[in-house]
Amino acid sequence: MELDIPFLIPANTGLDEAEFDRLFLELYPRICAVAFRMVGDPDLAEDLASDAFWKLWTRPPAKRTNLTAWLYRVVINLGYNALRAGRRRLVREQSMTQAAKPPSNDRTAEALVDSRQEIHRVRIVLAQMPRRDVQILLLRHSGLSYKEIAESLSVAPASVGTLLNRAEKKFAFLYQKGEDHAPQR
Repeated sequence: MELDIPFLIPANTGLDEAEFDRLFLELYPRICAVAFRMVGDPDLAEDLASDAFWKLWTRPPAKRTNLTAWLYRVVINLGYNALRAGRRRLVREQSMTQAAKPPSNDRTAEALVDSRQEIHRVRIVLAQMPRRDVQILLLRHSGLSYKEIAESLSVAPASVGTLLNRAEKKFAFLYQKGEDHAPQR
């Protein structure tokens, strides 16, 4: 039995279905990978990538000159929002309960815990940074060229190096600042 429920799927505002399918098949893995690098959770990354493509389908940009760059920008903004929401949740959770480090004699388990803490710490630093700095760091870390980054962020290609350098310095400063305030082991 087939149900026709047109109100669940909004009408497309002009994107050709064949073009959307082509973009989805070509770009979904890359968009998902960028989201994963940002949030570190494969399920959340897939949700963010799906949300980005949903936005493309329901509300495509007026200018369709570079939909790839538009998708990168959307998924990074969604990821940035998810990081900030996670940071707020973490602050609430920590205020309600004290985190205790599990006792472990196994160096491998301790290394795994340290690695996870390091990843968590990087995400906390990213959540403190301005959106454009996070975007440029993630796009570069995802392997995009300066030209692709410039298109994704709508900046001049000649300014990407400077923006990237400033973002890296800001990240290093905030990361070091966190180490200064970290409890001693």
